[in-house]
Amino acid sequence: MADKVVIVHLSSNDVLKAGKALRFAGTALSHTDTVILMLTAQGVSVADKTKEPFIIPTRPENNLDCIRQFIKDGGRVFVGMDCLKALGTSASDIIAGCEQAEPSYVFNLLMSDQAVIMSW
Repeated sequence: MADKVVIVHLSSNDVLKAGKALRFAGTALSHTDTVILMLTAQGVSVADKTKEPFIIPTRPENNLDCIRQFIKDGGRVFVGMDCLKALGTSASDIIAGCEQAEPSYVFNLLMSDQAVIMSW
C-alpha cells in the first residue's frame, strides 16, 4: 500500500468525528508513505490555535498536539483557504506546518488513481 495516497478529509469540528479522523490519519502513516489531512468547512477550526483545544477521545493528547505530531511524523495538513475566510479565521491562527490547499493540486490529487479518501 506504500504507493497509495491516503487523504483524510475532515469537515467537522465535532469532537468525536475530529478525534476519529485525527487518530485515523496518525495510524495511516504506519501503513503508507503519503497521508494528507484535508481540513475544510468547520474542520478548519480543529487546527486553529486561538480556539480552546479539546482532548482526543481515547487519547491523552489534544487536537493541536495531535496535528503537530502528525506533521512531525511526515503527514501533511491542507487547509481550505476559502473555508478560513468563510469562518472569519486568519491563516496566522492556524498552527505551523499546515499548508494552503491549492485548488488545482488538490483536485489532481483527489482524482489520481493512487488516492484513497476517508471523510468525516
